[in-house]
Amino acid sequence: MTENTFKNNACEIVYSILQARLSDVQMDWMKTVMLFEDETHFFENFGLISQMISPVSPEWSSSEKINLEQLYPGLTSGQWNLQQLCRCLLMIYIPEDQNVTVIKKLTQLVDISELISIYKGIFFLENACEFVPLVEEGISINITSVFDSIALLNPFAAKYLPVDSWNQLVLKALFMERPLYKITNLDLRKNEKLVFIVTQYIREEWAAGRTVSPEVWRLMDGYVNKEVTACLVKVIEAGDRLSKHAAIIVLRENASNTCNNILRPINITLWNYIGEQYYRQNREM
Repeated sequence: MTENTFKNNACEIVYSILQARLSDVQMDWMKTVMLFEDETHFFENFGLISQMISPVSPEWSSSEKINLEQLYPGLTSGQWNLQQLCRCLLMIYIPEDQNVTVIKKLTQLVDISELISIYKGIFFLENACEFVPLVEEGISINITSVFDSIALLNPFAAKYLPVDSWNQLVLKALFMERPLYKITNLDLRKNEKLVFIVTQYIREEWAAGRTVSPEVWRLMDGYVNKEVTACLVKVIEAGDRLSKHAAIIVLRENASNTCNNILRPINITLWNYIGEQYYRQNREM
């Protein structure tokens, strides 16, 4: 491989990661299959990766973490393995005038682990914005691991999804009890319509005698109105420790500006801590 062979920066970075970790035999095989010939050969080679490549999760060096996080925010915190990276490399080499059609057809042929690789890998593609309809279809799939591959530690949703699809993803994450703090750039995509939808969700859960995740209040920060305030006060009076903590944060941070300062920096570290603690407690129960 030479510099001129690399299709783009993503290709070069993924290729270098694989070259440093695959055996000579595995890398030689990848070199023979990575360049796109036609749809049939691509489907065959994509399916062979599970036989040829071990699903080992890489340990990242400091320089790799920097490069990867610039390329794909959240990648080094996610559960990536060498098979997934190999599949992504094959996807990158599909010509852009064919990749939407080819990858859509591929999603109808693969198993769950391969489908996860596809949704995680779309962000690497230079025309990733053209895959919004396919990702929207993926959000509707009721398989937790598939949903997570789109919603968690994947920058695609925040960057490309329209408002209604983004709101659907966040609401579904709440229904499926997925960790909101792992949704990349969650705070950048908060919006008034989402606050309304989530407020209705909270009231419905409470009416049914169920509790809600303390992370839900993160979505209200910057959009506190009378209805949200009433919910926050109720949580402070009768909620669990983490929920009270979250409610107090939102009320305190929004008290100084009755119009709400949507552009005010959010304490991401504190909100991530609340999310981590909540999901740790749930696993222990």
